Amino acid sequence: MQTKRFAVVQNARDAAQLWQYLPRNYEIIGPDFGEPGKPVYLIAGEDNAGWTLDDYVIPRLASGLIIATEITDKVHEAVKEVGVR
Repeated sequence: MQTKRFAVVQNARDAAQLWQYLPRNYEIIGPDFGEPGKPVYLIAGEDNAGWTLDDYVIPRLASGLIIATEITDKVHEAVKEVGVR
């Protein structure tokens, strides 16, 4: 069984731009929760073959000057508690 991984994403112009950079095994799991004009998104997914958060998703986003930071275990537990799938 694979573990779902989460990351906070900043610097995407909007959700449409972010979707263009994500492989099918990762998705945006909530609305923009940043300040006006500075969108912030939460993404989640399960690593599959070479389509991993570390080796594909984060570097691919960085190629578009989009910053993704994996959520730590402590924050991950908090995210699960508030019901994020």
